[in-house]
Amino acid sequence: MAVKGRVRSLAVAAICVGLSSATSSRPASAEGPPAPAHVERAAIARVSQAIARDLAAAPGRALIVASPLVSDATAPRGALLVAALAAQVAGRRGSGSHARPEPLTLAAARDAARSESALVQLNVEIVAGQLRVTADVYPVPRSVWAKIRDPEPGPTAHAFAEAPLDAEVRSYLAPIPLVTVRVDRGRNFESDVLALACGDLDHDGSLEIVAMSRRRVSTVRIHDGRVIPLLSRNWPDLAPVAPAPLREPVGFATLVERPGAASAFVDVGLSDRSKSVRLDGALQIAASLSGLAVPDGDTSVCARLPGLFVTGAVGPCASGDPPPFSSSIGGQYDAIASTRLVTQKGAPYVVWAGRERGVLELRDDTGRKLGVEPTGAQLAIGDLDQDGDPEIIASLDTLNPFDDAVVVRSWARTAAGPPASRVREILRIPAASGVRALATCPPDGPGRAPFVVATADELWVVR
Repeated sequence: MAVKGRVRSLAVAAICVGLSSATSSRPASAEGPPAPAHVERAAIARVSQAIARDLAAAPGRALIVASPLVSDATAPRGALLVAALAAQVAGRRGSGSHARPEPLTLAAARDAARSESALVQLNVEIVAGQLRVTADVYPVPRSVWAKIRDPEPGPTAHAFAEAPLDAEVRSYLAPIPLVTVRVDRGRNFESDVLALACGDLDHDGSLEIVAMSRRRVSTVRIHDGRVIPLLSRNWPDLAPVAPAPLREPVGFATLVERPGAASAFVDVGLSDRSKSVRLDGALQIAASLSGLAVPDGDTSVCARLPGLFVTGAVGPCASGDPPPFSSSIGGQYDAIASTRLVTQKGAPYVVWAGRERGVLELRDDTGRKLGVEPTGAQLAIGDLDQDGDPEIIASLDTLNPFDDAVVVRSWARTAAGPPASRVREILRIPAASGVRALATCPPDGPGRAPFVVATADELWVVR
């Protein structure tokens, strides 16, 4: 049921799902957890930066060549994609490295690199919603005798990097339609889910749903029509009771990536509790946070909750956290969602959605802002079809759960025309038991990115 005052958050940066026991509380170390950072969002830049960094010790004068693309999605411009990756790696290495403008097999690349100090061969894959790049450094024999002794020497250095697909990578692939859906449903073991997050929280290669209720925070998966708990922490073990809990609770769950860390983390905040908490991949306490943790781009910021709405100035939740993308909440909202996306040219941007007096307000970090027709109090944002424009997922503004539905709208931020014409409904799924929470997920296959729905008695994964 869409109830004013009950807030839902989305999973930031963060992956979906195909998708226990309680664990004891563990205090944070004296040094504290690694500080979250605004990660590089563009997949091509992210993987090329990682490859160039890991191959810093390789010979400076090297030819960078990419093999033909291997992809589980149709890629009509795949040759241009691998060429762009090779150019990015060469540019980030500098020191005389240069890229071949077309894909080559290893044998052809060895021949092309015969006058270079080294060959860097990139093997590029698109699989399970990820851009994966493997790099191997091959020495180039410099003399006739060296060529006779070992004409095809093995690699002397190796690197690997991956990142979720985004709008820039998708521009080289076939477009994704948004008109058909597949819904995987699971009977839930609790009926009062307040917030969801979705991603590879423990960095094990599998995708988890984080479900937060008034009683606990759990990681779960859907299997054989049931919701299966993986780990669970009870709220009394996480944070003290708030001095004045709200009758209708306000809650958020935001999954945040930590570059180079063993896991991501999830920031969870609930108006029933006096503190928000930061949990690691094992749902252990990494830090207690000051204020109510709300989503802000690819991380969380802490805000105050003066009543049944979130408003006012925001700031970092913990020492070492990055500064907020926005210095304050845009209005007096009883529902907020935010994420950081990229355009088809790889430029990152931040978008926010908030519900004020029943009306949905959208804004981005370039100053674009518009209001949309009334919506319910459950919100999430993501780029489901990876075309560079955000999709806003919301419940209906109704007190009757039998009338509720999940509505997906697309916001063409940069299109011409009146503001109202730039937001269009593209999908509606009835939810007769009422929508309780929503979250978006990064891509997990060749199709659109999934999103997660909590109803009164089920969890759904919508693809």
